Amino acid sequence: MARKSRKNIDAAAVDTRPSVKTYSVGAYVRLSAVDKKQKGDSIENQQAIIAAYCDERPELIIREVYIDNGLSGQKADRPAFQKMLSDMENGVIDCCVSKDLSRYGRSAIDTGYYIEKYFPTHNIRCIAINDSYDSADAHGSGGIMVSLKNLVNESYALEIGRKIHTTKQMNIRNGCFVGSLPPYGFLKSKEDKHKLVPDPVAAPIVAKMFEMAANGDSVPAIRDWLNTGGILPPKKHLCSIGVASEKQAAGHSHWNVGVIYALLKNRIYVGDMVQGKGRTQSYNAKRVDKSDWVVTENTHEGLVSREIFDEVQKLWGKQPERAKSDNNSDNVFLRKIFCGHCGFTMSRTRSGKSSFLYKCETRQRYGKDDCVLNSISETTLKNIVLESLRKKAALYCKDMSFAPKAETTKEPSELSGVRAELSRVSGFLKGLYESLVSGDLTQSEYADMKKSYETRIADLTERERRLTETARERHLNQIAVNKASVTLSGVNIITDLTAEVVDALIEKILIFENKRVEIYFKFTDEVDRTEGADNV
Repeated sequence: MARKSRKNIDAAAVDTRPSVKTYSVGAYVRLSAVDKKQKGDSIENQQAIIAAYCDERPELIIREVYIDNGLSGQKADRPAFQKMLSDMENGVIDCCVSKDLSRYGRSAIDTGYYIEKYFPTHNIRCIAINDSYDSADAHGSGGIMVSLKNLVNESYALEIGRKIHTTKQMNIRNGCFVGSLPPYGFLKSKEDKHKLVPDPVAAPIVAKMFEMAANGDSVPAIRDWLNTGGILPPKKHLCSIGVASEKQAAGHSHWNVGVIYALLKNRIYVGDMVQGKGRTQSYNAKRVDKSDWVVTENTHEGLVSREIFDEVQKLWGKQPERAKSDNNSDNVFLRKIFCGHCGFTMSRTRSGKSSFLYKCETRQRYGKDDCVLNSISETTLKNIVLESLRKKAALYCKDMSFAPKAETTKEPSELSGVRAELSRVSGFLKGLYESLVSGDLTQSEYADMKKSYETRIADLTERERRLTETARERHLNQIAVNKASVTLSGVNIITDLTAEVVDALIEKILIFENKRVEIYFKFTDEVDRTEGADNV
């Protein structure tokens, strides 16, 4: 009897024999900073282990790979992990596979909740390969063994954290350098990374800076000498010699007065180590009182003599404690005002007893060649912005299309079509395994068709992601327009701007010379066709 044709087989061709359950798998991979030091825990190796495991089990079809790189398992708010949970709730995957249980987390309570409560509630099959754990295996090790493993993983993470902290504190007390990057003028010794040695390039520059200060040169004068001479600032210099990464060296390429002040007051340049200035508690960095700093004298070769260092400190004298600034009190333009020439945020400073001024401080910080003299009074800016908003309100009151629109929940037809096709192809893929089990397909035919369907699914998944993101942006934009229309309708009756009105309607404001102002609105794409800016 002739065999049935195996070409163009689809789900409709499957007979009524008992179906075999197939799973859409989410492969979860996590690598913390500590794990990077462990052999076999690399991102690539974890992916390879999961891929090999699923290849041997045709019912496990990898749909997505979720990767959290460099993130601790003690926190559950990891981006990829949260995306995986979202996909579980949306039916994208119904099985998660990881190298071991510790990948899901190192908190016994959180990990136990997901494995014993969350996954079963959402009908998710959970597999931890190296721990021989499979929630679908009724005879596998579960219950108390899983809880025990989670406790061991949490204990391991806490113990590692305590060891790192203890070692760091011991090094600080012993006068060993524990920073990630050496201070300007120094390098880490090749023999001992906790010991500082003079940087042959930057050390003479530091000595010259102290000499200039001791001779009466002002900090702005030292800054100008450094910038005019083309001398790279600290992190840019470290990047140029391969000590710091480009990401670590990101920022302005010139020296500023704040960096120079801090350098000239740092005892590290006479050979003393001053550390423990900050402390991290519950993931928040906190300053430590100066009396609790750890100071160790003569830990390394200094770059200047103590006499010159003390002379520089005497020239400045005791700086009075600065009063707490109230420059941001009632600041309706907070984080909205930028210099149109250099792009930096403009500072709000007092101009008299009750008035304020916005000004660009780039010239003061980095040098007069870095920007122009640029400022505007807050009163003038408020009047300009309020007048502009009133004109917009008058214009849009005539435009009925700007009236608030109901937020539609209807899915765009293209996105619906893609999701329908994705569901159809996924059904075909699942039907392949049933055909393999029933003998309608050979192993070779199954492998070829499986690869073809998986490629199609990957393309459709990416297309679905792009369309979903576009729909989401359109939805958020409509919300912004609705909010803006409501706020604009009341602009004509207000006499002064408020932070709520500015935040609802304005994205940013650029200030230029001669008080020229550019206002960028949050609803520009919908209603403003003048290149995205309102030139006032």
